[in-house]
Amino acid sequence: MTAPPEPLDAAVDALYTQPLDGFVAARDAAARQAADAGDALGAQRIKRLPKPSVAAWVINHVVRERPDDVAALTRVGDELRAATQDRDRARIRALDHLRKERTEALVGVVRQAGEVGGRPVSAAVLDRLTETLTAAVMDADAGAAVRAGRLARGLQHAGFGVVDELGEEADLVALRPAAASDAEKLAKEKPAKEQPAEERPPEDVQPEEAQPEDAADAAERAVEETSAQVDRLEERHDDVSDRLRTAEAAVDDAQDEATRLDDELARLTEERDAAHRALDETRAAADEARTDLAAVEQELEDAEDRAAQARRRRRAARGK
Repeated sequence: MTAPPEPLDAAVDALYTQPLDGFVAARDAAARQAADAGDALGAQRIKRLPKPSVAAWVINHVVRERPDDVAALTRVGDELRAATQDRDRARIRALDHLRKERTEALVGVVRQAGEVGGRPVSAAVLDRLTETLTAAVMDADAGAAVRAGRLARGLQHAGFGVVDELGEEADLVALRPAAASDAEKLAKEKPAKEQPAEERPPEDVQPEEAQPEDAADAAERAVEETSAQVDRLEERHDDVSDRLRTAEAAVDDAQDEATRLDDELARLTEERDAAHRALDETRAAADEARTDLAAVEQELEDAEDRAAQARRRRRAARGK
């Protein structure tokens, strides 16, 4: 069997460049287009492509926007594996340092931009990006899957292998249109003398064949629904986290202002107390001065009376 036609491959690639909210509609349209073109196997593969998580959508966009940087990073993984096989410890240390440096450079670009494809990037998504790029270096299959730009979930290197961001075993096969083995497997499941799909009457379809497809579709819908719920909860988590950070920053600002006002109040209270003490002292001094003034006024009055009496006696003495 020959490889599937290039247009189908391009159609699958195009799906992963779609806005995240429009993925399902675009996927269904691409599946119908493939079916209308007579490619039932291609339509089936497209229909079963899972909607990416928010983190995977961001990672796919980063890979497509910076393919050379991602390829250079995964080449470090090839060199690391070679150095590990050669037991070249110095080379391993140098390459591991380079891995961290290039990973942080890629993540730093996204962190500084704050968005990818017009979609804000949260701290949680940046963590997923770091984990996925690390997995792409540490595992060759993960590197190929990441470079394909068709991830449905972020990846993590767990020491014993690669899992997705939900902790489930990751399917690291790059999502290319059906390979020969897939076509052969599908052919074995068909009746020996089955008519071509476009010529077979609908009544010839056996219930036994329809049931597995229905179960697969139901399972796929369940995955999409739960994945969509995870995406919604991640977005709500990011929104609430942003609100919490804003509220905590406001609390810090309010606390700083309250502390400043407390300090200002303490200073003003001290100044007020000092002013009251000074007021009490000046009032005491005024009362003392007022008492002294009354005493002086009394003495003055007495002196003036004595002076008047003296003048009268003098006049009387002169008149004799």
